[in-house]
Amino acid sequence: MYDIHSKSTHRMTGLCLTDLVVVPMDGPETSPLGTVRSASIRVQGDRIAAVGDLSPDPGEPIIDCSGLVAVPGFVQGHVHFCQTLFRGLADDLPLMDWLSTRIWPLEAAHDARSTEASARLSILELMLGGTTTAQVMESTRHTEASFEAAAESGMTAIIGNCLMDLNQGEGKLATTREEALHLSDELRRNYHGRGRLSYAVSPRFILSCSDGLSRDAAAFATEHDLRIHTHACEHAEEVDLARQHTGSDYILALRDQGLLGARSGLAHCVHTSDAERRALVETGAAVLHCPTTNLKLGSGMAPIEEYRALGLRVALGADGAPCNNRLSALGELRQAALIQATRRAPGAWPAEQALFAATRGGAQALGLENELGSLEVGKRADIVLLDLRELEPGGDPVSRLTYSAGDQHVRHVVLGGEVVVRDGEHTRWDAAEIRAHAVDARDAVVRRAGLGA
Repeated sequence: MYDIHSKSTHRMTGLCLTDLVVVPMDGPETSPLGTVRSASIRVQGDRIAAVGDLSPDPGEPIIDCSGLVAVPGFVQGHVHFCQTLFRGLADDLPLMDWLSTRIWPLEAAHDARSTEASARLSILELMLGGTTTAQVMESTRHTEASFEAAAESGMTAIIGNCLMDLNQGEGKLATTREEALHLSDELRRNYHGRGRLSYAVSPRFILSCSDGLSRDAAAFATEHDLRIHTHACEHAEEVDLARQHTGSDYILALRDQGLLGARSGLAHCVHTSDAERRALVETGAAVLHCPTTNLKLGSGMAPIEEYRALGLRVALGADGAPCNNRLSALGELRQAALIQATRRAPGAWPAEQALFAATRGGAQALGLENELGSLEVGKRADIVLLDLRELEPGGDPVSRLTYSAGDQHVRHVVLGGEVVVRDGEHTRWDAAEIRAHAVDARDAVVRRAGLGA
């Protein structure tokens, strides 16, 4: 492991953010924004203590936020930290070729050092873009390095090592059924409930797991009251192969294996039958929508408006850098709204619904709504402050957030009461050093994978 030199900082016990436009995201789901208004936010410890017309207390640290817009920290439901080193190494391929010729060989070439480098780069990019919570599927080994990086960052992270015991040309990436479960239990014991970390049981997808491993994974999750995080119905070819593999519709097979429930999140769900949608509703599983990845891999456009009409919980996710190239919550927010306009009609999934999925809806999908996802008293002080003034004139703040803003408009990020991004720069980590380590680690992984210099 290498050392990353943290910048000097200290956690403040209190903080007042003054003169904001606050988008609280505390309204009913049919109108989720709440009352958008000028206000200040008081933070005490790691919690929001007050939102409203506030006067700073004597000696209270103040950040003058005149002209800035405050939203809850973004929540991403599906990310792969371990793949960020592979950005640009797997472009222009359909899903199954993308996996077999690039991603699996590259993941198999990871060691603990490169996994840590990839995780740190991921977290840095996520935080600079306003993401404060992420559910993460890692590779089959070295996931402890990702947990350690997340622990140091302070973000809320639900992480799992991916489970895969079927060898489909991925060589040393697959594990035995016993090893997969042993590693899962070791990670659970060491990290679940540590700070803002938790463990998720993470079968990769139905084609990479034997029926026995899938059933064991479901039982393990039930025994320890853990989340389940997997992929489902991403690409038409994958869906056809899954039907051949199981003799059943994809999501119905997952249900029969015990992998569907209120604590389950399924990434993608692009190609689903009526029966599969009924199964999602009946079991309470959440959909983790990755719009950019679905476009780049040619998978299609997920029927998110239909899922919302059925009452399903929906989170957004950037997925992995080699199938998206960015980890931007704002990028996914815009893409999600545009895709539903194309699929159904303009306004089918309007700006406020897309923003809901990126904040409180994402928290709902991950079982965290009581803790985060809205700017309400008592919730974690995860706050994104954006400067949208260069987008004037540009409509109301929600329109500008959804359709115009990018990561460059994120000015400050407060994470559990600590200012971790100030004026667009990370306050604790040396970004240049993290990126340099990532380049070196990427080169080593590519050489070990035999994919060129």
